Amino acid sequence: MTRPPFFSIITCTFNAGKTLASCIESVEGQQCDDYEHVFIDGFSSDETVPKILEYQARCAGRVRLLQFEATGVTRAMNEGVAVSKGGVILHLHGDDRLAGPDVLGYVKELFDGSRATVVVGNCLLTGNDVLKQTWPENRLARVVYKALIPVLMFHLNPIPHPSTYLSRSVFERHGGFDEAYKVVMDYDFWFRILRKERFLATDKVLAIYRFHSDTISTRQMELGLREIDGIRAGYRNKYPVR
Repeated sequence: MTRPPFFSIITCTFNAGKTLASCIESVEGQQCDDYEHVFIDGFSSDETVPKILEYQARCAGRVRLLQFEATGVTRAMNEGVAVSKGGVILHLHGDDRLAGPDVLGYVKELFDGSRATVVVGNCLLTGNDVLKQTWPENRLARVVYKALIPVLMFHLNPIPHPSTYLSRSVFERHGGFDEAYKVVMDYDFWFRILRKERFLATDKVLAIYRFHSDTISTRQMELGLREIDGIRAGYRNKYPVR
């Protein structure tokens, strides 16, 4: 029996051809090759699928493409978890990329050397004139920031999904992303698992997130803000901030 890969990288796409090449290059260039790359595509009509097929031809056996009706990214993310085989899962969207060729090897060492079920790192932000990275640039401020994540959750989302790796067991215990949320499904999921799983936070930048006009969070900003307000209200009684 073939051993399952350590990582399953899940990339959900729908007409992501403009940005997909950098995402693929960042994964294909990893020094650690103990991964599979699973694409969940919503029947793209641009160059997305040809680019995935070219990648698949170069990396036979490691890249998979599955297509489902485009009913929302949340469902696609859950489909990716369901069909993937790796023990550690990363959702890396088609407009995001890994920060360097050593990222997967570094994260694997963290999982191997700890009892963590979730590893989260810093994330660089491009295309935003105000925010440059998820966590503060000052080292001391980052220490305080990481220590206060449960409190900060009620003011912002300090856990960037492209820099967050989750053991498959996390999904087995808590289920997938709530498909009632169309924009900030990850924010709700972090609340659900925050005080139930073993988080390991690292200063290292693990991913690069790209702001642009076609991202879901930009196109559906008003819906996202309403979802955020509802999530915070729902968890305030469960996790009271004193």
